[in-house]
Amino acid sequence: MRVILLISVALLVSGCSTASLGVKDPQAIQSEKVSSIVTGVTTRDELTQMFGEPEMKIPAGGNSYYFYKDLNLNSLWVVFNEDWTVQTYKWSD
Repeated sequence: MRVILLISVALLVSGCSTASLGVKDPQAIQSEKVSSIVTGVTTRDELTQMFGEPEMKIPAGGNSYYFYKDLNLNSLWVVFNEDWTVQTYKWSD
């Protein structure tokens, strides 16, 4: 429940802020890049190479959450396992 509240607050805050977007490329979050993410395999470093630094990093328990948003307001939430591989992700374009 705490994680859902944390993500909800983060989404609310990010929706109100348009001054600072972490991903500078207008189309950085493309379906081709997102489709190359493999849960349990893709690492944090590989994601950083693909999308750059996230707009938000949220530690929560044994997991970490990264949030990316490009200039076209495409967004990507990534949840990492303790070993920094992708546990799950959610993409909206």
